[in-house]
Amino acid sequence: MTRTHEPDSHAMQGNIEDWKGRQHIAKEIIEQWPLNGLASLIGGRSNVPTVDLLGGIHPCGHWLYFVPAVPQPEVDLDGHPKRGKFIPPLPQARRMWAKSVITYHHDLQVGKQVDRTATISSIDTKTGKSGEMIFLGINNRYTQEGRLLREEEQTVVYRDHQDYDDDIFTLRAKSGSDWSVPEKLNATELFRYSAVTFNSHRIHYDADYTRNVEKYPAIIVQGQLIATLVLNHALVAAGVTRCKQFTFKAVKPLFVDRPFFIEGLRLGDGKIEAWAREEDGRVNMLAEIIL
Repeated sequence: MTRTHEPDSHAMQGNIEDWKGRQHIAKEIIEQWPLNGLASLIGGRSNVPTVDLLGGIHPCGHWLYFVPAVPQPEVDLDGHPKRGKFIPPLPQARRMWAKSVITYHHDLQVGKQVDRTATISSIDTKTGKSGEMIFLGINNRYTQEGRLLREEEQTVVYRDHQDYDDDIFTLRAKSGSDWSVPEKLNATELFRYSAVTFNSHRIHYDADYTRNVEKYPAIIVQGQLIATLVLNHALVAAGVTRCKQFTFKAVKPLFVDRPFFIEGLRLGDGKIEAWAREEDGRVNMLAEIIL
């Protein structure tokens, strides 16, 4: 069951600010099969289980549920659901997952029904190296019989299509780390992750669209997949399978078949700083884990 609170007529006429507070409410049973799919993809990379002995799912496992399964006529050119229902009708064509802060309270468990309430929490306009961008904040609360299980504050950025400029990405990783794991993801792996998350964004599998429309040189690794691997390796390094909070920020696109490294540092006081970087040291993603 899903339910979306409709905006008032003023919002529908183009006042984007009035979309703040808009909600989408859904219920879903946490089934086993998506976790099997995730395990088949990442299981050989670390020993963090996708399901623990008590049925609790992986810290990034909630992304396998409440997927955007809209009817095909409601899918837009880029593969995402058309805007104007829950997501406001922003004019910028390109969409990117910029950041998430995930706070864990209790486990989501296999076989249990979970409620998710998604709320538009913020809409901000900023100007950066790549032009004007709109940052949309979405708060996702996962509950069971009124008990909060986990909460994610997600930031999605929208901007116009333009030619990709690799030179604008200058942030480099720290020179030292407590672990460094080489990785490289191919097109089959990206497709399998898109399949298990029902993510039809074409930049992750359609090379012609990616080059000709969104102006990237090659298909792009999903930010969620990078984040999952970054967290996995940090948890392995700490000798645990769970954490209290996971924050990550996308910095630079990572392209298919490109070698990269997942690294991190133990900061003390139960904190870990982690990142994904390319061979030249430039950062793809920054993360902080609170154990």
